[in-house]
Amino acid sequence: MSMLRILSVGAIVCAITIGARAEDKVDYAKLIVGKWEITKADDGTVPVGTTVEFTKDGKFKVTGKKESKEENVEGTYKVEKNTFTFMMKVGDMEHKETITITKMTDKEMLTKDKDGKVVECKKK
Repeated sequence: MSMLRILSVGAIVCAITIGARAEDKVDYAKLIVGKWEITKADDGTVPVGTTVEFTKDGKFKVTGKKESKEENVEGTYKVEKNTFTFMMKVGDMEHKETITITKMTDKEMLTKDKDGKVVECKKK
């Protein structure tokens, strides 16, 4: 009976290890490219309905409404492991922030900022 337990525990450990390795191999830089629509967002982040387009060359464009007026903001981004850092210029001020990707598939992305605020997106 103890041999059966050892084999069971070993199988579970192997399954967990294989699952973790598969998750580490997610190519975030490749998956992020495209147009994303914000579907859910914590207060103080970005309005729902805003779109963000990430291009292969490390640029992005945000299109959304602020006070019934459509606004566009452009900038650059860089993906490292499960985070991306973006930099954009609003007026004369530069804004740089690192966002953690908590979940990403080819159709959805969930992110969290340094304050723990969450944004959910769907690929268009």
